[in-house]
Amino acid sequence: MRAWFWFLKIILCPIAAILAPRKVMNKYKYKKYGRGQIIISNHLSWMDPVYLYFGLPGGLKRELSKKENSGNRIQTAFMHSIGVIFVDRDKPELSSMRTCINALKDGQTLAISPEGTRNRVNRELQPLHSGAALFAIKGNAQVIPYVIHHKGKPFHRNYMGVGDPVDLSDLYGKRTDEATLNEATERFRAALQKTLDELDEWVEQKGWKKAKKQRKIDARILNKKYKAAKREYAGNSHSK
Repeated sequence: MRAWFWFLKIILCPIAAILAPRKVMNKYKYKKYGRGQIIISNHLSWMDPVYLYFGLPGGLKRELSKKENSGNRIQTAFMHSIGVIFVDRDKPELSSMRTCINALKDGQTLAISPEGTRNRVNRELQPLHSGAALFAIKGNAQVIPYVIHHKGKPFHRNYMGVGDPVDLSDLYGKRTDEATLNEATERFRAALQKTLDELDEWVEQKGWKKAKKQRKIDARILNKKYKAAKREYAGNSHSK
């Protein structure tokens, strides 16, 4: 599965860059997070999976999708081959729940849209379902918010943002009753909203330009330090 995923990602990466151009706020944060995590995101359009797979670094991300999206046998087989897990939202099957929890315990990454369906009205977060909270607590997973700025359109640039991990440490090991799941879900909502607010500000201020400028400044400083260290080393060698 992983080899096939990487093959497709490498082949499709240039196409995705043209079809779905994007800028990602705080992408570096995602690189710091470990394995066995859940990515929670808002859901605005059919292009969201493209932003997920090609907007974040790293390998296989197993996305949860409603069972109605499975299509025919060929479509279902292909979707399974790239890591999609189909879930019946009305009557979650024990097998699919076990697959999600085992994937987390095996160090894999799950991508979940807690809203459950596309927001066809506006950018405001819809009510969140508790499935992501259940998987996170059962799988002792780190939860990372990843938000999309607006509904995607082919060949138009969009913006994404990575937020800070949601702290669930006090809920791990607890009984997953309604109160516990509601508490975790409310934390997810707060984290998603906070990241959306930060992304709005980042887009308004064209934060990617500031980040690029800062990288150049950091590179110059590092280069100066390297040259100074090189001169010092050369001087010490000659003195000997």
